[in-house]
Amino acid sequence: MLFRRLTAAVALLGLMIGTAYADDYKSELIKPGTLVVGTTGASPPATMYNAEAELTGYDIDLSRKLAADLGLKVEFVTLEWSAMLAGVQAGRFDMVASSVARTPDRVASASFTISQPYVVNGVAGARRANDSSIKRWEDACGKRVGIVKGANEIRTAREALPAGCLDNVREYPGWSELLLDLQNGRVDVLVGNYLTPSYMINSGKRPLAMLDRMITVSTSGLVIRKEDSDLTARINALIAQYKADGSLKALTEKYVGQQLDWSLVRE
Repeated sequence: MLFRRLTAAVALLGLMIGTAYADDYKSELIKPGTLVVGTTGASPPATMYNAEAELTGYDIDLSRKLAADLGLKVEFVTLEWSAMLAGVQAGRFDMVASSVARTPDRVASASFTISQPYVVNGVAGARRANDSSIKRWEDACGKRVGIVKGANEIRTAREALPAGCLDNVREYPGWSELLLDLQNGRVDVLVGNYLTPSYMINSGKRPLAMLDRMITVSTSGLVIRKEDSDLTARINALIAQYKADGSLKALTEKYVGQQLDWSLVRE
């Protein structure tokens, strides 16, 4: 009888410890019961505003799903991309969800953690659809290039092209301003991720055409505060689950159309 009581007590203690450990990520949050997410609201189709001035997009839906499955509310903080990574390091939010490329420097960063990949992306270029003078990357040499301030893709493109090819660069606070100036002829070509201009073309929102190839194929990840180690582990586990059960594929089809092939990724 005593043995059975001891066994039951040990089992109950184990259950209590397991439950406490499972909820450790909740104690790491900057706001109790809430996943605070930094995003630009200006990088379609990942994060953008709809006609009702509501945040929507691939990363927004993913953040809401993660929060729900973690038993949390979600709160979005919008700001320009150039301040995003500094914001998560400073503890303004728990996570950044804003089409963040998983570059080697970011993966190895000591200042924050980047999650497992959740979508295939890449470094791409786009032009006005009626500008037939720019079809290949090499045609962009010497042209006026627009980028989102703080974005990493321009460095990768420069490394792959002749020296000085992409030196005439103008920076913009977000994609909305960049796309408007491209359309109005203030810049000739944009350099950025693949998904945004592809979404614009597929949705008919902008008369754009992609350059001949992607410079590299990469992935996007969620940036999480370094202090939130248990939250990172839970998010990585959920991303793996979503990839296996088709949730990520469904999100891509909803916002982009046909997703890029995961087999193209070499990480």
